[in-house]
Amino acid sequence: MPHRCPECAGKMTYNPNLKSMVCNSCGLSLTRYELDNYWKKIKEQNLSEADESEKKKQRKKDWLDWYSKSKSDKERY
Repeated sequence: MPHRCPECAGKMTYNPNLKSMVCNSCGLSLTRYELDNYWKKIKEQNLSEADESEKKKQRKKDWLDWYSKSKSDKERY
């Protein structure tokens, strides 16, 4: 399975002299440990962005529900 660069998505190959994975496109050099942690950080960031997006959608839905209620129902809030 070819490894992809987290910066440019280029193919990374192992360089035994550097004991690192090196991107063939941009030249980024990371040890296997650093590469795994880099991808882990990116995945966690994407998950938190997805959570934030869901929260925004829920707030919008809640507001629309409130807005569509009658005036007397709104006064209860």
